[in-house]
Amino acid sequence: MPYHEFIVGDERAPLENVTWDKNVSIDDDFIVYINDSLAWIKSKGPSDAFHGFGLDLYGYTIIRDKESLNTFKNIISSWKELFLNAPPEFIITGNYGWEAGSDEGHYEKISVTRNELTASLSKLIEVIDTALETNQCVIHFGI
Repeated sequence: MPYHEFIVGDERAPLENVTWDKNVSIDDDFIVYINDSLAWIKSKGPSDAFHGFGLDLYGYTIIRDKESLNTFKNIISSWKELFLNAPPEFIITGNYGWEAGSDEGHYEKISVTRNELTASLSKLIEVIDTALETNQCVIHFGI
């Protein structure tokens, strides 16, 4: 499974100098699942081609100002609170796809373990809190 990495860092530091002391990995399937709500976060990409909101799923993204970091934290906290009410094992709907050699398609069914997901979201909240407390940013590395 591909993962998205989130770390606390200084956007002015070259990426090779960024430390991975405070980081978390989140499954790509989950990021895609919540991606509509992540589009509410003002962010910055490495090029002018990046639209400036949400995450660049295949590149890196910087979330830097306090308002954006707080929005990001509130969105992730809300998803965490929602999934705390889920059964221990549950299914989320993934992308639409087709079987090879067939005209019939279907949505992926992705199995999720509540405790693993909510623990990952808690770690992401810690990363965001650290960025807020230390006046740094959250750097996201897509798949």
